[in-house]
Amino acid sequence: MLCHACRVHLRRDFPYCLRCGTLRRGAAPTAYAAPQLRGLDDPALLVPLTGPLTTLGRGEDNDVVLPDGSVSRRHARIVRTDSGFRIEDLDSFNGTAVAGVDLHGGAAQLADGTELSVGDVRLVFEHPRDARIGSRTMVVATQQTQLPTVVEDEAPEANGQLTARPRRRSGWALKQVPTDHGAPRWVLNNTRTGAYLELDEREAFLWNAIDGENTVRDLLFAYAERFGELALPRIESALTTFERADLLRGLPGRPEDTGHKGWRRAGRALYRALLKLEISFPGLDRAVTRLYQAFGWRLFTRTGVTLAWLSVAGGLVAFFAAQNGRHLLDFGGAGVLGPVLLIAGYVSALVVHELTHALAVKSYGRKVRRGGFLFMMGMPFAFVDTSDMWFGTRWSRVVVALSGPLSTAVLAGWCATGAAVLPAGPAAAILFHLAFGLYLNTLYNFNPLMPLDGYQALTDALRVPRLREEASAYFRGGLWRDLRAGNRPGPRQTGMAAYGLAVVVGTYGFLALALLAWHSRIGDLLDGRLAEPWVTVIESAVVAMVAFPVWAAPVRWLARRVRRRRGAATAPPPHGPVGASLEGTA
Repeated sequence: MLCHACRVHLRRDFPYCLRCGTLRRGAAPTAYAAPQLRGLDDPALLVPLTGPLTTLGRGEDNDVVLPDGSVSRRHARIVRTDSGFRIEDLDSFNGTAVAGVDLHGGAAQLADGTELSVGDVRLVFEHPRDARIGSRTMVVATQQTQLPTVVEDEAPEANGQLTARPRRRSGWALKQVPTDHGAPRWVLNNTRTGAYLELDEREAFLWNAIDGENTVRDLLFAYAERFGELALPRIESALTTFERADLLRGLPGRPEDTGHKGWRRAGRALYRALLKLEISFPGLDRAVTRLYQAFGWRLFTRTGVTLAWLSVAGGLVAFFAAQNGRHLLDFGGAGVLGPVLLIAGYVSALVVHELTHALAVKSYGRKVRRGGFLFMMGMPFAFVDTSDMWFGTRWSRVVVALSGPLSTAVLAGWCATGAAVLPAGPAAAILFHLAFGLYLNTLYNFNPLMPLDGYQALTDALRVPRLREEASAYFRGGLWRDLRAGNRPGPRQTGMAAYGLAVVVGTYGFLALALLAWHSRIGDLLDGRLAEPWVTVIESAVVAMVAFPVWAAPVRWLARRVRRRRGAATAPPPHGPVGASLEGTA
Protein backbone atom coordinates (compact mmCIF):
# COMPACT_ATOMS: atom_id res chain seq x y z
CA MET A 1 0.00 0.00 0.00
CA LEU A 2 1.36 3.41 -1.02
CA CYS A 3 0.80 6.74 0.69
CA HIS A 4 -1.69 8.72 -1.40
CA ALA A 5 0.34 11.91 -0.81
CA CYS A 6 4.03 10.98 -1.32
CA ARG A 7 3.60 7.50 -2.95
CA VAL A 8 5.84 5.69 -0.46
CA HIS A 9 5.03 2.31 1.09
CA LEU A 10 2.97 2.46 4.27
CA ARG A 11 2.89 0.16 7.27
CA ARG A 12 -0.55 -1.31 7.91
CA ASP A 13 0.13 -1.35 11.65
CA PHE A 14 0.94 2.38 11.80
CA PRO A 15 -1.58 5.17 11.16
CA TYR A 16 0.65 7.76 9.50
CA CYS A 17 3.12 7.85 6.65
CA LEU A 18 6.51 8.02 8.33
CA ARG A 19 7.84 10.10 5.45
CA CYS A 20 5.27 12.89 5.04
CA GLY A 21 2.93 12.46 8.03
CA THR A 22 -0.23 11.86 5.99
CA LEU A 23 -2.89 9.72 7.68
CA ARG A 24 -3.32 6.28 6.13
CA ARG A 25 -6.73 5.88 4.52
CA GLY A 26 -9.11 4.04 6.81
CA ALA A 27 -6.91 4.50 9.89
CA ALA A 28 -8.34 6.00 13.07
CA PRO A 29 -5.74 8.21 14.82
CA THR A 30 -7.32 7.68 18.24
CA ALA A 31 -6.74 3.93 17.99
CA TYR A 32 -2.95 4.41 18.12
CA ALA A 33 -0.52 6.05 20.51
CA ALA A 34 -0.63 9.82 20.05
CA PRO A 35 2.31 11.70 18.55
CA GLN A 36 4.21 14.09 20.78
CA LEU A 37 6.12 17.33 20.93
CA ARG A 38 9.57 17.01 22.48
CA GLY A 39 11.83 19.86 23.51
CA LEU A 40 15.25 19.81 21.89
CA ASP A 41 16.78 22.15 24.45
CA ASP A 42 14.57 21.14 27.39
CA PRO A 43 14.49 17.33 27.88
CA ALA A 44 11.65 17.69 30.42
CA LEU A 45 9.32 19.09 27.77
CA LEU A 46 7.32 16.16 26.38
CA VAL A 47 3.68 16.76 25.41
CA PRO A 48 1.43 14.10 23.80
CA LEU A 49 -0.96 15.51 21.19
CA THR A 50 -4.14 13.71 22.23
CA GLY A 51 -6.74 16.31 21.27
CA PRO A 52 -7.93 17.53 17.88
CA LEU A 53 -6.46 20.98 18.63
CA THR A 54 -3.35 21.89 20.65
CA THR A 55 -2.37 25.53 21.23
CA LEU A 56 1.16 26.75 21.95
CA GLY A 57 2.13 30.03 23.54
CA ARG A 58 3.43 31.95 26.54
CA GLY A 59 0.00 32.44 28.06
CA GLU A 60 -1.21 30.14 30.84
CA ASP A 61 -4.41 29.33 28.94
CA ASN A 62 -2.49 27.41 26.21
CA ASP A 63 -2.33 23.63 26.07
CA VAL A 64 1.48 23.83 25.79
CA VAL A 65 2.91 26.70 27.82
CA LEU A 66 6.32 27.92 26.63
CA PRO A 67 7.61 30.51 29.14
CA ASP A 68 10.11 32.17 26.84
CA GLY A 69 10.30 35.84 25.93
CA SER A 70 10.47 35.07 22.21
CA VAL A 71 7.11 33.25 22.28
CA SER A 72 3.86 35.18 21.83
CA ARG A 73 0.94 34.74 24.22
CA ARG A 74 -0.94 32.78 21.54
CA HIS A 75 1.80 31.77 19.18
CA ALA A 76 0.70 28.72 17.14
CA ARG A 77 -1.60 25.72 17.14
CA ILE A 78 -1.41 22.11 15.96
CA VAL A 79 -4.53 20.73 14.31
CA ARG A 80 -5.34 17.07 13.76
CA THR A 81 -6.98 16.78 10.34
CA ASP A 82 -8.22 13.92 8.19
CA SER A 83 -4.84 13.84 6.45
CA GLY A 84 -2.56 14.16 9.49
CA PHE A 85 -1.23 16.89 11.76
CA ARG A 86 -0.75 20.51 10.69
CA ILE A 87 0.82 23.45 12.51
CA GLU A 88 -0.57 26.95 11.98
CA ASP A 89 1.18 30.17 12.93
CA LEU A 90 -1.20 32.61 14.68
CA ASP A 91 0.49 35.77 13.35
CA SER A 92 3.10 35.55 16.10
CA PHE A 93 5.65 38.32 16.57
CA ASN A 94 8.80 36.19 16.20
CA GLY A 95 7.27 33.65 13.85
CA THR A 96 7.04 29.85 13.60
CA ALA A 97 9.50 27.89 11.49
CA VAL A 98 9.12 24.33 10.18
CA ALA A 99 12.38 22.65 9.12
CA GLY A 100 13.99 26.10 8.96
CA VAL A 101 11.23 27.70 6.83
CA ASP A 102 9.23 30.52 8.44
CA LEU A 103 5.48 30.14 8.00
CA HIS A 104 4.68 33.91 8.13
CA GLY A 105 1.15 33.28 9.41
CA GLY A 106 0.67 30.21 7.22
CA ALA A 107 0.50 26.46 7.91
CA ALA A 108 2.55 23.33 7.19
CA GLN A 109 2.05 19.58 7.38
CA LEU A 110 4.02 17.76 10.09
CA ALA A 111 5.90 14.56 9.32
CA ASP A 112 7.63 12.29 11.78
CA GLY A 113 10.84 13.91 13.03
CA THR A 114 9.98 17.45 11.82
CA GLU A 115 11.85 20.14 13.76
CA LEU A 116 9.93 23.27 14.78
CA SER A 117 10.98 26.66 16.06
CA VAL A 118 8.32 28.46 18.09
CA GLY A 119 10.11 31.76 18.55
CA ASP A 120 13.47 30.65 19.92
CA VAL A 121 12.09 27.42 21.44
CA ARG A 122 13.12 24.37 19.44
CA LEU A 123 10.76 21.38 19.33
CA VAL A 124 10.47 18.17 17.36
CA PHE A 125 7.25 16.47 16.27
CA GLU A 126 7.52 12.69 16.41
CA HIS A 127 5.40 9.56 16.39
CA PRO A 128 6.02 6.87 19.00
CA ARG A 129 7.96 3.89 17.66
CA ASP A 130 8.61 0.32 18.65
CA ALA A 131 10.90 -2.42 17.34
CA ARG A 132 8.61 -3.06 14.37
CA ILE A 133 8.99 0.52 13.18
CA GLY A 134 12.66 1.01 14.05
CA SER A 135 14.40 4.00 15.52
CA ARG A 136 15.10 7.26 13.75
CA THR A 137 18.33 7.57 11.85
CA MET A 138 21.01 9.29 13.90
CA VAL A 139 23.17 11.15 11.39
CA VAL A 140 26.48 12.63 12.47
CA ALA A 141 28.05 14.90 9.88
CA THR A 142 31.75 15.44 9.34
CA GLN A 143 32.08 18.57 11.43
CA GLN A 144 30.14 17.04 14.34
CA THR A 145 32.34 14.06 15.10
CA GLN A 146 35.63 15.80 15.79
CA LEU A 147 36.56 15.37 19.42
CA PRO A 148 37.74 18.70 20.87
CA THR A 149 40.60 17.12 22.82
CA VAL A 150 42.11 15.27 19.82
CA VAL A 151 43.88 16.78 16.83
CA GLU A 152 42.67 15.09 13.63
CA ASP A 153 46.15 14.54 12.18
CA GLU A 154 47.54 13.01 15.38
CA ALA A 155 46.73 9.35 15.90
CA PRO A 156 46.82 8.12 19.50
CA GLU A 157 49.93 6.17 20.30
CA ALA A 158 49.23 2.44 20.47
CA ASN A 159 51.50 1.15 23.22
CA GLY A 160 49.69 -2.15 23.55
CA GLN A 161 46.58 -4.06 22.70
CA LEU A 162 44.58 -2.79 25.68
CA THR A 163 45.98 0.73 26.06
CA ALA A 164 45.10 2.13 22.61
CA ARG A 165 42.29 4.67 22.39
CA PRO A 166 40.31 4.07 19.18
CA ARG A 167 38.10 6.90 17.98
CA ARG A 168 35.41 7.26 15.38
CA ARG A 169 36.10 8.91 12.06
CA SER A 170 33.90 11.70 10.81
CA GLY A 171 30.72 11.20 8.82
CA TRP A 172 28.39 8.34 9.82
CA ALA A 173 24.73 7.48 10.35
CA LEU A 174 23.28 4.94 12.78
CA LYS A 175 19.75 3.55 12.79
CA GLN A 176 17.93 0.77 14.61
CA VAL A 177 16.09 -1.09 11.85
CA PRO A 178 12.69 -2.76 12.12
CA THR A 179 12.72 -6.43 13.07
CA ASP A 180 10.04 -9.10 13.26
CA HIS A 181 11.81 -11.66 15.43
CA GLY A 182 12.60 -9.76 18.62
CA ALA A 183 16.39 -9.37 18.37
CA PRO A 184 17.26 -5.68 17.85
CA ARG A 185 19.46 -4.81 14.87
CA TRP A 186 21.25 -1.63 13.82
CA VAL A 187 22.69 -0.39 10.54
CA LEU A 188 25.82 1.78 10.56
CA ASN A 189 26.52 3.78 7.39
CA ASN A 190 29.74 5.49 6.40
CA THR A 191 28.30 8.60 4.74
CA ARG A 192 31.65 9.38 3.12
CA THR A 193 32.18 6.06 1.33
CA GLY A 194 28.66 4.60 1.27
CA ALA A 195 29.70 1.47 3.19
CA TYR A 196 27.05 -0.21 5.36
CA LEU A 197 27.45 -2.50 8.37
CA GLU A 198 24.71 -4.49 10.08
CA LEU A 199 25.22 -4.58 13.85
CA ASP A 200 23.69 -6.58 16.66
CA GLU A 201 23.01 -5.17 20.11
CA ARG A 202 26.54 -5.82 21.39
CA GLU A 203 28.28 -4.31 18.39
CA ALA A 204 26.05 -1.23 18.59
CA PHE A 205 26.95 -0.92 22.29
CA LEU A 206 30.64 -0.98 21.41
CA TRP A 207 30.20 1.62 18.67
CA ASN A 208 28.44 3.99 21.05
CA ALA A 209 31.15 3.42 23.70
CA ILE A 210 33.97 4.49 21.35
CA ASP A 211 34.53 8.14 22.19
CA GLY A 212 38.28 8.64 21.80
CA GLU A 213 38.77 8.56 25.58
CA ASN A 214 37.95 4.92 26.36
CA THR A 215 40.83 2.52 25.87
CA VAL A 216 40.36 -1.00 24.59
CA ARG A 217 40.64 -2.08 28.23
CA ASP A 218 37.80 0.32 29.14
CA LEU A 219 35.68 -1.11 26.33
CA LEU A 220 36.44 -4.62 27.60
CA PHE A 221 35.29 -3.84 31.14
CA ALA A 222 32.24 -1.83 29.98
CA TYR A 223 31.24 -4.75 27.78
CA ALA A 224 31.70 -7.17 30.70
CA GLU A 225 29.58 -4.99 32.98
CA ARG A 226 26.80 -4.80 30.39
CA PHE A 227 26.79 -8.36 29.04
CA GLY A 228 28.54 -10.34 31.77
CA GLU A 229 31.52 -11.70 29.83
CA LEU A 230 35.09 -10.73 29.01
CA ALA A 231 34.92 -11.10 25.25
CA LEU A 232 38.18 -9.60 24.02
CA PRO A 233 38.20 -11.56 20.69
CA ARG A 234 34.69 -10.31 19.90
CA ILE A 235 35.66 -6.72 20.73
CA GLU A 236 38.79 -6.98 18.58
CA SER A 237 36.72 -8.38 15.71
CA ALA A 238 34.18 -5.55 15.96
CA LEU A 239 36.91 -2.89 16.07
CA THR A 240 38.61 -4.43 13.04
CA THR A 241 35.31 -4.43 11.14
CA PHE A 242 34.78 -0.73 11.95
CA GLU A 243 38.34 0.04 10.84
CA ARG A 244 37.96 -1.82 7.54
CA ALA A 245 34.82 0.20 6.83
CA ASP A 246 36.92 3.37 7.31
CA LEU A 247 34.90 4.31 10.39
CA LEU A 248 37.62 4.00 13.03
CA ARG A 249 41.19 5.07 13.61
CA GLY A 250 43.81 4.54 16.28
CA LEU A 251 43.63 0.75 16.53
CA PRO A 252 46.59 -1.02 18.14
CA GLY A 253 49.27 -2.11 15.70
CA ARG A 254 47.95 0.17 12.95
CA PRO A 255 49.99 3.40 13.05
CA GLU A 256 48.61 5.91 10.58
CA ASP A 257 51.74 7.88 9.89
CA THR A 258 53.81 5.19 8.14
CA GLY A 259 55.65 6.12 4.98
CA HIS A 260 54.11 3.20 3.10
CA LYS A 261 50.55 4.51 3.37
CA GLY A 262 50.39 5.47 -0.32
CA TRP A 263 51.70 2.07 -1.42
CA ARG A 264 49.26 0.33 0.87
CA ARG A 265 46.34 2.27 -0.56
CA ALA A 266 47.47 1.54 -4.11
CA GLY A 267 47.79 -2.16 -3.28
CA ARG A 268 44.31 -2.25 -1.76
CA ALA A 269 42.85 -0.43 -4.76
CA LEU A 270 44.47 -2.93 -7.14
CA TYR A 271 43.23 -5.83 -5.00
CA ARG A 272 39.65 -4.52 -5.06
CA ALA A 273 39.82 -3.93 -8.81
CA LEU A 274 40.94 -7.51 -9.45
CA LEU A 275 38.16 -8.81 -7.22
CA LYS A 276 35.48 -6.62 -8.71
CA LEU A 277 36.13 -3.72 -11.08
CA GLU A 278 33.35 -1.12 -10.90
CA ILE A 279 32.54 1.78 -13.18
CA SER A 280 29.91 3.74 -11.31
CA PHE A 281 28.02 7.00 -11.78
CA PRO A 282 27.08 8.82 -8.56
CA GLY A 283 24.25 11.28 -8.06
CA LEU A 284 21.44 9.21 -9.59
CA ASP A 285 18.97 9.74 -6.76
CA ARG A 286 17.53 13.01 -8.04
CA ALA A 287 16.81 11.64 -11.52
CA VAL A 288 15.31 8.42 -10.13
CA THR A 289 13.14 10.47 -7.76
CA ARG A 290 11.73 12.44 -10.68
CA LEU A 291 10.96 9.26 -12.61
CA TYR A 292 9.29 7.73 -9.58
CA GLN A 293 7.12 10.78 -8.94
CA ALA A 294 6.21 11.03 -12.63
CA PHE A 295 5.11 7.43 -13.30
CA GLY A 296 7.20 4.87 -11.40
CA TRP A 297 4.97 4.78 -8.34
CA ARG A 298 2.19 3.24 -10.44
CA LEU A 299 4.24 0.04 -10.76
CA PHE A 300 3.91 -0.57 -7.01
CA THR A 301 0.20 -0.02 -6.64
CA ARG A 302 -2.09 -3.00 -6.25
CA THR A 303 -3.18 -2.62 -9.88
CA GLY A 304 0.41 -2.43 -11.13
CA VAL A 305 1.54 -5.52 -9.21
CA THR A 306 -1.51 -7.51 -10.37
CA LEU A 307 -0.89 -6.61 -14.02
CA ALA A 308 2.76 -7.60 -13.67
CA TRP A 309 1.95 -11.10 -12.40
CA LEU A 310 -0.75 -11.52 -15.06
CA SER A 311 1.84 -10.56 -17.70
CA VAL A 312 4.24 -13.19 -16.36
CA ALA A 313 1.62 -15.95 -16.30
CA GLY A 314 0.14 -15.05 -19.67
CA GLY A 315 3.58 -14.68 -21.21
CA LEU A 316 4.59 -18.21 -20.25
CA VAL A 317 1.46 -19.61 -21.88
CA ALA A 318 2.10 -17.51 -25.01
CA PHE A 319 5.77 -18.59 -25.14
CA PHE A 320 4.94 -22.29 -25.23
CA ALA A 321 2.28 -21.60 -27.81
CA ALA A 322 4.67 -19.57 -29.99
CA GLN A 323 7.58 -22.02 -29.98
CA ASN A 324 5.95 -24.40 -32.45
CA GLY A 325 7.88 -24.15 -35.69
CA ARG A 326 10.46 -21.73 -34.21
CA HIS A 327 14.18 -22.36 -34.44
CA LEU A 328 16.94 -20.57 -32.59
CA LEU A 329 19.06 -18.20 -34.69
CA ASP A 330 16.32 -18.17 -37.35
CA PHE A 331 15.24 -14.51 -37.58
CA GLY A 332 12.60 -15.06 -40.23
CA GLY A 333 14.55 -13.42 -43.03
CA ALA A 334 15.53 -10.29 -41.07
CA GLY A 335 19.20 -10.75 -41.98
CA VAL A 336 21.76 -8.67 -40.08
CA LEU A 337 18.98 -6.48 -38.69
CA GLY A 338 17.73 -9.40 -36.57
CA PRO A 339 20.82 -9.74 -34.32
CA VAL A 340 21.14 -5.93 -34.10
CA LEU A 341 17.56 -5.52 -32.89
CA LEU A 342 18.01 -8.47 -30.54
CA ILE A 343 21.06 -6.85 -28.89
CA ALA A 344 19.21 -3.54 -28.65
CA GLY A 345 16.31 -5.33 -26.95
CA TYR A 346 18.63 -7.01 -24.44
CA VAL A 347 20.28 -3.70 -23.57
CA SER A 348 16.88 -2.02 -23.15
CA ALA A 349 15.69 -4.86 -20.90
CA LEU A 350 18.86 -4.50 -18.82
CA VAL A 351 18.16 -0.79 -18.33
CA VAL A 352 14.56 -1.55 -17.31
CA HIS A 353 15.76 -4.25 -14.92
CA GLU A 354 18.12 -1.92 -13.04
CA LEU A 355 15.68 1.00 -13.20
CA THR A 356 13.01 -1.16 -11.56
CA HIS A 357 15.42 -1.90 -8.71
CA ALA A 358 15.96 1.84 -8.31
CA LEU A 359 12.23 2.65 -8.41
CA ALA A 360 11.57 -0.06 -5.82
CA VAL A 361 14.09 1.63 -3.52
CA LYS A 362 12.27 4.95 -3.97
CA SER A 363 8.95 3.27 -3.19
CA TYR A 364 10.27 2.78 0.36
CA GLY A 365 11.57 6.35 0.62
CA ARG A 366 15.25 5.36 0.50
CA LYS A 367 18.09 6.69 -1.69
CA VAL A 368 19.75 5.34 -4.83
CA ARG A 369 23.29 6.60 -4.44
CA ARG A 370 24.88 5.35 -7.66
CA GLY A 371 24.73 2.86 -10.51
CA GLY A 372 26.94 1.54 -13.25
CA PHE A 373 28.75 -1.56 -14.48
CA LEU A 374 31.14 -4.03 -12.92
CA PHE A 375 33.38 -6.82 -14.15
CA MET A 376 33.68 -9.95 -12.03
CA MET A 377 35.47 -13.13 -13.18
CA GLY A 378 35.81 -11.48 -16.58
CA MET A 379 32.03 -11.13 -16.99
CA PRO A 380 30.21 -7.76 -17.28
CA PHE A 381 27.26 -6.90 -15.01
CA ALA A 382 25.11 -3.82 -14.50
CA PHE A 383 24.03 -2.64 -11.06
CA VAL A 384 22.36 0.09 -9.03
CA ASP A 385 23.36 0.68 -5.42
CA THR A 386 20.41 -0.38 -3.25
CA SER A 387 22.43 -0.56 -0.03
CA ASP A 388 20.37 2.23 1.56
CA MET A 389 17.65 -0.42 1.94
CA TRP A 390 19.61 -1.70 4.96
CA PHE A 391 17.73 1.06 6.76
CA GLY A 392 14.44 -0.70 5.87
CA THR A 393 12.85 -4.00 6.84
CA ARG A 394 14.16 -7.32 5.54
CA TRP A 395 10.95 -7.93 3.56
CA SER A 396 11.33 -4.55 1.87
CA ARG A 397 14.82 -5.67 0.81
CA VAL A 398 13.32 -8.89 -0.57
CA VAL A 399 10.86 -6.84 -2.65
CA VAL A 400 13.65 -4.63 -4.00
CA ALA A 401 15.81 -7.66 -4.88
CA LEU A 402 13.01 -9.48 -6.72
CA SER A 403 11.62 -6.43 -8.52
CA GLY A 404 14.37 -6.50 -11.18
CA PRO A 405 13.94 -10.15 -12.28
CA LEU A 406 10.18 -9.69 -12.16
CA SER A 407 10.41 -6.74 -14.57
CA THR A 408 12.53 -8.87 -16.93
CA ALA A 409 9.94 -11.65 -16.76
CA VAL A 410 7.20 -9.11 -17.56
CA LEU A 411 9.10 -7.90 -20.64
CA ALA A 412 9.68 -11.50 -21.68
CA GLY A 413 5.95 -12.14 -21.34
CA TRP A 414 5.09 -9.18 -23.55
CA CYS A 415 7.60 -10.32 -26.19
CA ALA A 416 6.25 -13.88 -26.06
CA THR A 417 2.69 -12.60 -26.46
CA GLY A 418 3.75 -10.54 -29.47
CA ALA A 419 5.49 -13.57 -31.00
CA ALA A 420 2.36 -15.66 -30.52
CA VAL A 421 -0.07 -13.05 -31.87
CA LEU A 422 1.87 -11.72 -34.86
CA PRO A 423 1.96 -13.70 -38.11
CA ALA A 424 5.11 -15.61 -39.04
CA GLY A 425 7.81 -13.20 -40.13
CA PRO A 426 10.84 -11.22 -38.96
CA ALA A 427 8.98 -9.33 -36.18
CA ALA A 428 7.57 -12.49 -34.59
CA ALA A 429 10.94 -14.29 -34.89
CA ILE A 430 12.88 -11.44 -33.23
CA LEU A 431 10.31 -11.16 -30.41
CA PHE A 432 10.49 -14.91 -29.82
CA HIS A 433 14.29 -14.83 -29.58
CA LEU A 434 14.11 -11.84 -27.25
CA ALA A 435 11.58 -13.61 -25.02
CA PHE A 436 13.77 -16.71 -24.92
CA GLY A 437 16.84 -14.72 -23.89
CA LEU A 438 14.94 -12.71 -21.26
CA TYR A 439 13.51 -15.86 -19.70
CA LEU A 440 17.04 -17.26 -19.43
CA ASN A 441 18.17 -13.97 -17.88
CA THR A 442 15.34 -14.18 -15.36
CA LEU A 443 16.30 -17.71 -14.34
CA TYR A 444 19.95 -16.66 -14.09
CA ASN A 445 19.11 -13.73 -11.80
CA PHE A 446 16.88 -15.94 -9.64
CA ASN A 447 19.77 -18.41 -9.26
CA PRO A 448 20.41 -18.52 -5.47
CA LEU A 449 23.96 -19.86 -5.91
CA MET A 450 25.42 -16.66 -7.40
CA PRO A 451 25.50 -13.32 -5.54
CA LEU A 452 22.69 -11.90 -7.66
CA ASP A 453 19.06 -10.91 -7.02
CA GLY A 454 17.77 -14.34 -6.05
CA TYR A 455 20.60 -14.84 -3.58
CA GLN A 456 20.03 -11.42 -1.98
CA ALA A 457 16.33 -12.19 -1.53
CA LEU A 458 17.13 -15.63 -0.08
CA THR A 459 19.62 -14.27 2.49
CA ASP A 460 17.11 -11.69 3.72
CA ALA A 461 14.26 -14.22 3.84
CA LEU A 462 16.42 -16.65 5.88
CA ARG A 463 18.03 -13.88 7.99
CA VAL A 464 21.52 -15.17 7.07
CA PRO A 465 23.41 -12.23 5.47
CA ARG A 466 26.55 -14.31 4.71
CA LEU A 467 24.82 -17.47 3.58
CA ARG A 468 27.35 -18.39 0.87
CA GLU A 469 30.34 -17.93 3.15
CA GLU A 470 28.80 -19.73 6.13
CA ALA A 471 27.47 -22.64 4.05
CA SER A 472 30.74 -23.05 2.15
CA ALA A 473 32.76 -22.94 5.39
CA TYR A 474 30.51 -25.54 7.01
CA PHE A 475 30.70 -27.84 3.99
CA ARG A 476 34.50 -27.57 3.82
CA GLY A 477 35.20 -27.96 7.53
CA GLY A 478 32.32 -28.09 10.00
CA LEU A 479 30.48 -30.99 8.37
CA TRP A 480 33.50 -33.25 8.41
CA ARG A 481 34.33 -32.35 12.01
CA ASP A 482 30.78 -33.27 13.02
CA LEU A 483 30.94 -36.56 11.18
CA ARG A 484 34.34 -37.47 12.69
CA ALA A 485 33.02 -36.64 16.16
CA GLY A 486 29.96 -38.82 15.61
CA ASN A 487 27.54 -35.87 15.67
CA ARG A 488 24.64 -36.30 13.32
CA PRO A 489 23.90 -33.02 11.46
CA GLY A 490 20.46 -31.60 12.09
CA PRO A 491 18.08 -30.20 9.45
CA ARG A 492 19.75 -26.79 9.44
CA GLN A 493 23.25 -28.24 9.19
CA THR A 494 22.13 -30.61 6.43
CA GLY A 495 20.64 -27.72 4.49
CA MET A 496 23.79 -25.63 4.96
CA ALA A 497 25.96 -28.53 3.79
CA ALA A 498 23.81 -29.10 0.70
CA TYR A 499 23.79 -25.41 -0.14
CA GLY A 500 27.56 -25.21 0.47
CA LEU A 501 28.16 -28.11 -1.92
CA ALA A 502 25.96 -26.46 -4.54
CA VAL A 503 27.84 -23.15 -4.10
CA VAL A 504 31.23 -24.81 -4.52
CA VAL A 505 30.13 -26.74 -7.62
CA GLY A 506 28.32 -23.73 -9.07
CA THR A 507 31.19 -21.34 -8.46
CA TYR A 508 33.80 -23.56 -10.05
CA GLY A 509 31.43 -24.41 -12.89
CA PHE A 510 30.87 -20.71 -13.60
CA LEU A 511 34.62 -20.15 -13.36
CA ALA A 512 35.27 -23.00 -15.83
CA LEU A 513 32.84 -21.46 -18.34
CA ALA A 514 34.49 -18.06 -17.93
CA LEU A 515 37.97 -19.50 -18.37
CA LEU A 516 36.97 -21.46 -21.48
CA ALA A 517 35.39 -18.35 -22.97
CA TRP A 518 38.43 -16.16 -22.30
CA HIS A 519 40.84 -18.89 -23.41
CA SER A 520 39.02 -19.12 -26.71
CA ARG A 521 38.90 -15.33 -27.16
CA ILE A 522 42.57 -14.79 -26.34
CA GLY A 523 43.62 -17.75 -28.51
CA ASP A 524 41.64 -16.47 -31.50
CA LEU A 525 43.04 -12.95 -31.01
CA LEU A 526 46.70 -14.06 -30.79
CA ASP A 527 46.53 -16.85 -33.36
CA GLY A 528 49.22 -16.24 -35.97
CA ARG A 529 50.47 -13.03 -34.31
CA LEU A 530 52.68 -14.42 -31.55
CA ALA A 531 54.71 -17.59 -31.26
CA GLU A 532 54.94 -19.96 -28.36
CA PRO A 533 55.55 -19.70 -25.46
CA TRP A 534 54.20 -16.11 -25.45
CA VAL A 535 50.70 -17.19 -26.38
CA THR A 536 50.63 -19.55 -23.42
CA VAL A 537 52.10 -16.90 -21.09
CA ILE A 538 49.50 -14.30 -22.07
CA GLU A 539 46.65 -16.79 -21.86
CA SER A 540 47.82 -17.90 -18.40
CA ALA A 541 48.07 -14.29 -17.19
CA VAL A 542 44.56 -13.44 -18.41
CA VAL A 543 43.13 -16.64 -16.94
CA ALA A 544 44.86 -15.89 -13.59
CA MET A 545 43.32 -12.40 -13.53
CA VAL A 546 39.86 -13.76 -14.36
CA ALA A 547 40.16 -16.39 -11.63
CA PHE A 548 41.59 -13.94 -9.07
CA PRO A 549 38.42 -13.82 -6.89
CA VAL A 550 38.69 -17.60 -6.44
CA TRP A 551 42.37 -18.10 -5.66
CA ALA A 552 42.84 -14.80 -3.78
CA ALA A 553 40.84 -16.00 -0.75
CA PRO A 554 42.97 -19.10 0.03
CA VAL A 555 46.15 -17.07 -0.56
CA ARG A 556 45.01 -14.44 1.96
CA TRP A 557 44.10 -17.17 4.45
CA LEU A 558 47.54 -18.73 4.06
CA ALA A 559 49.23 -15.34 4.48
CA ARG A 560 47.29 -14.68 7.69
CA ARG A 561 48.33 -18.05 9.05
CA VAL A 562 51.99 -17.31 8.31
CA ARG A 563 51.78 -13.86 9.97
CA ARG A 564 50.13 -15.31 13.07
CA ARG A 565 52.80 -17.96 13.45
CA ARG A 566 55.55 -15.39 13.04
CA GLY A 567 53.84 -13.11 15.56
CA ALA A 568 53.41 -15.96 18.04
CA ALA A 569 57.09 -16.87 17.69
CA THR A 570 58.32 -13.31 18.31
CA ALA A 571 55.73 -12.11 20.86
CA PRO A 572 56.92 -11.74 24.50
CA PRO A 573 55.18 -13.82 27.19
CA PRO A 574 52.07 -12.20 28.74
CA HIS A 575 52.63 -10.08 31.85
CA GLY A 576 51.11 -11.09 35.10
CA PRO A 577 49.35 -7.86 36.15
CA VAL A 578 47.11 -7.71 33.06
CA GLY A 579 46.05 -11.32 33.38
CA ALA A 580 45.47 -10.89 37.10
CA SER A 581 43.31 -7.82 36.61
CA LEU A 582 41.16 -9.61 34.01
CA GLU A 583 40.68 -12.66 36.22
CA GLY A 584 39.82 -10.51 39.20
CA THR A 585 37.17 -8.60 37.25
CA ALA A 586 35.61 -11.82 35.97
